[in-house]
Amino acid sequence: MNAEERKAKLKEFTDHPDLACRTGIPITYHGSIITLNAYAIPLEYLVYNPYNGRIGSVVKSYERQHHQLNPEDPADKKVIEKFLWDSKPDANKKTKMRLLKEHQQKHGIVTSDGIIIDGNRRASLLNNIMEDESIPYTEKGHCRFFIAIILPDDADKKEILALETTYQMGEDAKVDYNPIEKYLKAKDLKDAGFTDDDIANMMDCKPGEIRTMLSALELMDEYLDEYEYSGMYTQLDKNEDSFLKLDSALRKYKAGVASMWDYDPEADVSDLKLIAFDYIRANFEQTLFRDIISAPTPKNPASSFFAKKEVWEPFRDKHFKLTENVDEETVEDIMAKNPPDLSRALKARDQQWRQKVEEALDDNYIQSKDLLENHANAAKPLQQLIKACQALEVVDVNQPSFSTDKQVRGCVQTLQDYVNKFKDILGL
Repeated sequence: MNAEERKAKLKEFTDHPDLACRTGIPITYHGSIITLNAYAIPLEYLVYNPYNGRIGSVVKSYERQHHQLNPEDPADKKVIEKFLWDSKPDANKKTKMRLLKEHQQKHGIVTSDGIIIDGNRRASLLNNIMEDESIPYTEKGHCRFFIAIILPDDADKKEILALETTYQMGEDAKVDYNPIEKYLKAKDLKDAGFTDDDIANMMDCKPGEIRTMLSALELMDEYLDEYEYSGMYTQLDKNEDSFLKLDSALRKYKAGVASMWDYDPEADVSDLKLIAFDYIRANFEQTLFRDIISAPTPKNPASSFFAKKEVWEPFRDKHFKLTENVDEETVEDIMAKNPPDLSRALKARDQQWRQKVEEALDDNYIQSKDLLENHANAAKPLQQLIKACQALEVVDVNQPSFSTDKQVRGCVQTLQDYVNKFKDILGL
């Protein structure tokens, strides 16, 4: 059934208000409160909204990897239903049983041509029930209808987007949304011409949170571009906190941080961003990630590697040397092979990259962390000397490398130079 056919079927309901199963429902429409009726609409008269806020990131990723989803196509309909189910499987199982036993308690919202604006998940579960052959028809017959308000013909894209956001993200507290979905929805609204205040009202948050979301999403897009994953938002799984911390630090550094070394707000901050991207891709622990990026404060001038030039520059140079020649298959080549599960294949690409660099990145981090602590404790000579002595006590001189590695010889000579220097100062 195409859009015109669906529209004709739904008009039969709105032309006959006596068919309504619920009446006088207030909704905010074009800035005013109006009342509309809800009707029990056969599911075959409706189609899903593939850009539903609950599954936006998955759909955008799928379309970047495969093709644009057409909810009128039976195969694509199944794809959308799978995404909706997988978004919250445990909650969906419970809701499915409630719909079956208690019927549909909350109405949805659909456009005049049958696109589901609010209620995609519930409609998909009703379809799921009707297709479940283990449930007798006498028990599930009521599930072939979706109870929904039908919007007027003059509902434009902007108004539909506002309604969708208000009803899904402003009210639906029972099933939480993936954070990335919220960021994408905020961007869609911003692109549609809504202000930060408008979006905040729709999403039930503060305007400052919206600005943070939009800024962080821009950084996430740069990250995806860096690794050839443009538009594949599923590659961002569980890294929201790292991007928020990085975005905050980058904005501070670009604005200029007092009492720091003379870093270049463009070139040096860009290097920091790229290195941070690598550590995010390597799934580096959150608390340790801060040691690389955190902006300094008067009480903590040695807050991170970037805060101290003497730590940052060797850390940066070694990092780029370690990562610049790492070979990996291009995303284009992986996609050309058409693997059965492209998302899994791309995650395997990241895993293979991590296996090649993980140990080296950890070593570079540990060495730089020690150096940073040394700078932080520079005014505590006794503590530093005790720490150095403790480190020397555990050196295994029986290792073959102790006698053969030229770098070991160089370090021992450097130690001797420092001992001589300290003895001269102390008159020993």
